[in-house]
Amino acid sequence: MKLVSFQVRTFRNVVDSGEIEVDDDVICLVGKNEAGKSALLEALYLLNPSYGEVFDVDDQYPKWLLVQDRRQGDPSQRVPITATFELSSSDSEALECIVGPGVLTGNQVRIERAYNGALSWDFSTDETAAVQALVSQFPDQLKAQTQDVGAVSDLHSRLQSLEQDDEENDESPEEGDEDDDESLERDDEGDLSGAIQAAWEVIDSAGLREFGLDERIIGLLEEGLPVFFRFTNYSTLPGRVDMRTLSSSENEGPASSASQTARALLKLAQTTAEDIAQEGYESRRGELDAVQIDLTNQVFEYWKQNTELEVAFDVEPVTTQQPNGENAVIRYLQIRLKDRRTGYSNNFSQRSSGFQWFFSFFAAFSEFEDDDRSVMVLLDEPALSLHGRAQGDFLRFINDRLAPTSQVLYTTHSPFMVEAERLERVRIVEDQGPPLGATASNEVLASDPDSLFPLQAALGYDIAQNLFIGPHNLVVEGTSDFIFATVLTTKCLASGRTGLDDRWRMLPAGGATNIPTFVSLIGPHVDVTVLVDSDTKGMQRVTGMTERGLLASQRLIHVSSAADSQEADIEDLFSVDDYLDLYNRTFDTGIMSSELPQGDRITKRLEKLSGRFDHGRVAETLLRDQESALTDVTLDRFAALFQAINSTMEL
Repeated sequence: MKLVSFQVRTFRNVVDSGEIEVDDDVICLVGKNEAGKSALLEALYLLNPSYGEVFDVDDQYPKWLLVQDRRQGDPSQRVPITATFELSSSDSEALECIVGPGVLTGNQVRIERAYNGALSWDFSTDETAAVQALVSQFPDQLKAQTQDVGAVSDLHSRLQSLEQDDEENDESPEEGDEDDDESLERDDEGDLSGAIQAAWEVIDSAGLREFGLDERIIGLLEEGLPVFFRFTNYSTLPGRVDMRTLSSSENEGPASSASQTARALLKLAQTTAEDIAQEGYESRRGELDAVQIDLTNQVFEYWKQNTELEVAFDVEPVTTQQPNGENAVIRYLQIRLKDRRTGYSNNFSQRSSGFQWFFSFFAAFSEFEDDDRSVMVLLDEPALSLHGRAQGDFLRFINDRLAPTSQVLYTTHSPFMVEAERLERVRIVEDQGPPLGATASNEVLASDPDSLFPLQAALGYDIAQNLFIGPHNLVVEGTSDFIFATVLTTKCLASGRTGLDDRWRMLPAGGATNIPTFVSLIGPHVDVTVLVDSDTKGMQRVTGMTERGLLASQRLIHVSSAADSQEADIEDLFSVDDYLDLYNRTFDTGIMSSELPQGDRITKRLEKLSGRFDHGRVAETLLRDQESALTDVTLDRFAALFQAINSTMEL
């Protein structure tokens, strides 16, 4: 049975959440703090909780509604949670085997739980189909007498009536030839009382003598109703565990205590406290080695922050004196982490809080994999103590280990817990205050920008990551460089000259001063070539990239390498007349080359003559009119620059 939607009403800060669709195995509730995410999760959990918790009107009913609603009736009769489930094919087959095919006329059921704990079910049935399924199994001599019945209760009445008639016919009247003839006739038809008994057995096997049809179907559906496990604060695995607590037979739920988390850890490693506490050293050491190797392999399949760690176990015997004066040995399981890079090891409790949480979570949730019941896992703000990339590892754990066997619903306000490629899983939660309260929607139209921030951040991060995935990345200072390189590549190729290789992914850094930071963020992970003007502001920082190993020196290309001067901007690759033509068309001027002051850089010469100008607007003119004729000097210079850039592709 799979949850397909739920709705929360009059619960904490929720008046009516609206129908929340659950159309995937993993659903994420996103919103800012106090938006109502935890309230939605808690209400859903209390529909069928794993540990027996119940609704509490005094604690959970919206305070601003409680007094007025009491005037209108008993708030404990209100229904805070409604959920719709879809039956799996195995659910339907199991149901049909007992009450007959076609009895449940749809594959969805709706369930509600009131504050007083009353559970109600809503589904549609065809009772005639149930009766026909029963009658089809009756002895032939009863079928004709029962096939016109349309309800199970009427079928009971019909069989009871036939029983009564049969008993009356079985009474011993005065002996006579006529009675003997009737007896012989009934014997020829078969034993009617036996047939009736057989019919009752059919009804009993379907469970429809003691229960009505709806009641029986509810009983069968309850067996497949998912149990909800809700986790907020997990019991962190201790670094030192008293073996006596591990050997206890307490039946605790997953993560309900530190000891239970430790027991789950041993179960994950397919061992027991008794096995690792054996008296013989070699036997005990062999078991511990096997356990720690297995756990290291499992845990570090998902923990990627430091893959050089390994789990280490030891049993510490401690001799204590008992009240009677005798000595007793108490054994403690020591859980340690060793860093293979340094050989240093320390107790698990001394590791980072993020790793302690992840490891404890991993152990606690392993119990779900062996649970025979249908389970839905509810996680409230999980993985908050983890680094952003570790949160990604945790999401992979959810997708790989939990989702294949259990639906998962979690809340978050961390962008790293939002999968940008799976935004259909996200539901936006907002609290609009009284009288509306908290609502949830899968439409990204939230009125509060803070609610959308995790999605925006996740999308921005995803775009940035995808932007840098290409194997060949060319970083330029700004959009002007981007435009000139793009347009001139087309013109150079059209004239038979060299253009930029089409494998380059060109990335404007948003300014020369941003280049070092830009390259620092992406350089170590992908191949980057940088194109800079000769007078780039902060050139020392730019060249420092090569000194610090962030960028190979051959990958730092200066525009001046293709110009006639050692001091050159990308605009200086144009012949003076070509650039003046673009400048004059941009600013509606008529400056001639003979009017320009002396100097090396065309932009500085124009600024001396006419004042500062927007270099980008000149580039836009070329972009709008790409048919502009350019001289061979310009094309040759750009072709030489492109050749230098392309040569770094093979480094």
